[in-house]
Amino acid sequence: MKRVSDADQIDQAPVQDRDLLQRMSLYFDAIDHRLEQGQGWFIFNAPSNRARRIADFIGYRTSEHQPALETYFLPWRDFSVSAYVTEVGLSQLEAEMERHEDDRLVKEVALARQVTASTESRMLDADLVVLTGLRPKSWHEATYLDRLVDARYHRKQATILLTPEMPGRLEDDFRQLDPSSTFWERLFERMYETSLVAL
Repeated sequence: MKRVSDADQIDQAPVQDRDLLQRMSLYFDAIDHRLEQGQGWFIFNAPSNRARRIADFIGYRTSEHQPALETYFLPWRDFSVSAYVTEVGLSQLEAEMERHEDDRLVKEVALARQVTASTESRMLDADLVVLTGLRPKSWHEATYLDRLVDARYHRKQATILLTPEMPGRLEDDFRQLDPSSTFWERLFERMYETSLVAL
């Protein structure tokens, strides 16, 4: 079966996405240089269908690269679960484990540690992380996202964030979780400094 070229994907995209996909095509034409600089994307106004179209385009372009790029696609739902387990669940399980000697609980804690460590390792080590559906609704999500973006920023690693929200709405979401705006300001500053921005 013949693969659809990136030019065909751009032509078939809705008008609102053609300019973005053309810009992304230029980005991927120079992906080695972009990765050396740690340059990613911060894409707003990407609800599920648009996010899927953009992620498919990224997947197509990264699959073409030789040698293969280690690209980690992570939907917000999976990110949120990892954030909960890492920031909340593990400490609760470990506290319960200290109170009760239970082999089943020991195994559950070991499995939870292994799964979260594997996910975190992939997020920190991948050439490119693509996080779709970013929409924080809890403190543990904002904290975990802050740590991920901070770590990749300091390592000069490229990150692509896609959110269904417009900038003002996403800022409001963060302010509800953190009235000091620390998380939002740090996220926006780091992504703005190192990324191309699209609406």
